[in-house]
Amino acid sequence: MKMKKNFIAVLLIFLSSAFVNAQNLVDISNTSTCEQALDISRFHIFGPTTAPAETGNMLNDFTLVKHPTWYKFAVQKSGILLFDIIPLNSKDNYDFMLFKNEPNFCQKYNEEKIKPIRSNFNPPANDKGITGLSYSGDESDFEKGIPVSKGDVFYLALNNLYRNGKGHTVFFKELKTIKITGKITDSKNGKLLKADIRWRNLRNNNLFVSSQTEKKGSYEMEILLNSQENTFPKYELCVYADKYFPDFKVFSTQEANKLNSKQVDFALDKVKKGLNNETLGVIYFKGNEITIVPKSEYVKKKLLKFMMLNSKATVELEGHTNGLFPSTDVDFKLSSDRAEVIKKYLTDNGIDASRIQTEGMGSKNEIYPIPETEEEEGYNRRVEIRITDF
Repeated sequence: MKMKKNFIAVLLIFLSSAFVNAQNLVDISNTSTCEQALDISRFHIFGPTTAPAETGNMLNDFTLVKHPTWYKFAVQKSGILLFDIIPLNSKDNYDFMLFKNEPNFCQKYNEEKIKPIRSNFNPPANDKGITGLSYSGDESDFEKGIPVSKGDVFYLALNNLYRNGKGHTVFFKELKTIKITGKITDSKNGKLLKADIRWRNLRNNNLFVSSQTEKKGSYEMEILLNSQENTFPKYELCVYADKYFPDFKVFSTQEANKLNSKQVDFALDKVKKGLNNETLGVIYFKGNEITIVPKSEYVKKKLLKFMMLNSKATVELEGHTNGLFPSTDVDFKLSSDRAEVIKKYLTDNGIDASRIQTEGMGSKNEIYPIPETEEEEGYNRRVEIRITDF
């Protein structure tokens, strides 16, 4: 009897969970045709939805139509129309077509007298399966955003190619322009520098704005960002100058919205051959691991930017451990593995392996040969970066 009660309890929990999940999904089973297009004008985020219904009807321009969904919406604000189509299952493959409304639209569409102004039939290139309209449209799974005016009406047709696929969320993005200013200086002498400045959306890696400082080292630029402060994109403001290490600052959408007319300054460190521990920084690791400690992620990314922006730069990565002297085989392997981890990060992000040398130093060059605290041990577990050319 006890086993039966437990089974019933588990079944009730399962059914309750399934009911809650079903309740959270928007039913789109009756949106398979143009005439059934669902008006989503009042939503910034629509979904997540149920899976689109399977149909045998052919839709113009969709070559493998199985699970179509139609939406209709009126633009709420003038600007650039941008949206993401985010599948619940990242393995699903959603195609889309976007049409500008006109009189008798559905009739003209069914008679093949109207074509989409934007469409994408490419398989997703990102690991989340997202497609849609982005600012630049540079990615294969995104098309370029469209200037729109308040009141413009569009039809959006989606199609999930896969049987037994899942639903999706449509996320509309609103961009606004704000102005930021600042100055770029040498960190040692305060000299104003001629530098390049870039503003980038880190979520999709779109480069929104690129600018340069004036002769006096100051800059003023208008940046684009999402005006919905509770959304998830992060933005990066990156600056670089010849013979200096680049620097960058990352802002959440909420933080970026507070930058209007604010001054954002940078003091850049000059590059020199050899170790640059005080300027570029050192990458530290967890004990007996090849896992980087969180505070060193900034240094790792800064090194990558330096290598990307300086195609002639070469480096030597020196791995170190916290251990007894003389070094054991374990020390040498761990120190070598730490250097190789950083090399792999660089090569995975497009840096040619020939530009990177590695060496495991074991424990022979410890910062604290006889560490007395965990903090001192942490300073021994590191990779130092030696600039060999730039």
